[in-house]
Amino acid sequence: MQARMHRTTRRGSLATLCGIAVIAAAAVLLVESSTGTPSARAGSQTKGLSAYVVATNPGPLPPCSDADSCTPANLVVDYIHVVNRNRLVNQLGSRLTVPNTFVIDSIDLSVSVNGQQYSAIHLTPPPNITPSVPGWSARWPATVLCDGVPPCTDVQNPAVVPGEDIAAFILGWYHGDTEPNGRYVFTYTIHGTLNGNAVDLTAASPPIQMTG
Repeated sequence: MQARMHRTTRRGSLATLCGIAVIAAAAVLLVESSTGTPSARAGSQTKGLSAYVVATNPGPLPPCSDADSCTPANLVVDYIHVVNRNRLVNQLGSRLTVPNTFVIDSIDLSVSVNGQQYSAIHLTPPPNITPSVPGWSARWPATVLCDGVPPCTDVQNPAVVPGEDIAAFILGWYHGDTEPNGRYVFTYTIHGTLNGNAVDLTAASPPIQMTG
C-alpha cells in the first residue's frame, strides 16, 4: 500500500491489522531465500495446502512522509505464496473446476507492532476487488474465462491448481512518519475452498524493524 493510502486506511480500515485465525498449530520458520531475502515459511500443511511469505526488504525501514519522498528504502513488499501439493486428476476443467484446486475467496491481513495489534484489513480478489485502489486488481492471479470470441472479460476468483506454488497476492508497505516504530509482523490468512470445502491458510512475514 502506498504511504498515503496506508495512513488513510490506518485511521479507518487498513492499518488496524491483527488478530487472524491460525489454522495450523505449527511454528513458522524463518529461512533465507536464494537471493538472501528473508522469508517466512509455514511449517505444516492443511489438506495438501500451505502458505508462506517472501519479503523483498529485510529492513530496517526508515520513515517517509508522502509519495514524493518515499523510496524503495522505505518500502517492503510481501509476496504471499500458496502451495498446492494435492494430486492431479485426469479430468478436464477450468482453473476453478479442476479437482483439488484451491479457489481463493479473500485474505485477512493483520499487522502487529512489538507483539501488539496495530492494523487489520479484509482483502477480496477480482472480480469484486477490495480495497478498490487503482492497480490492486493486478496484484491477484485472477481466473479469466471466455464465453465466446476474445476479448475474454469474464474475470473470476484466483485459483491454485495441484502442483503450483504461486504468489496469490502482493502487498507493499511504506513506513510512514506518523506510524509507530518497532518490530512489525504481517500475518495473512487466506480463505478459500478445496473441492467445495472451506479451508483457511495462515502465513506470517519475517519481522521487520521500522525506525524513526
